[in-house]
Amino acid sequence: MAILYGGGIFACRHCYRLAYPSQRETWDDRAARKADRIRDKLGWEPGILNGNGWKPKGMPWNTFERLTAQHDAFVQVSLAGWQQS
Repeated sequence: MAILYGGGIFACRHCYRLAYPSQRETWDDRAARKADRIRDKLGWEPGILNGNGWKPKGMPWNTFERLTAQHDAFVQVSLAGWQQS
């Protein structure tokens, strides 16, 4: 381990059993984060409950359609998780 974390003793993240935030996410939160990442690529307003935007200028239609389909699938997974909660 390259980074040591201090406290009472200095130890690595493995010894302190620290986890990255993404490792503590639920499956529906992860789907919402992935959908937001796609929204950022498309230049849309953040937030999965906001409507879809337009195709960015210069982006091929097949790329836009693929990203939109992935976004919609992640939104459906995230909303299904919210309904179960």
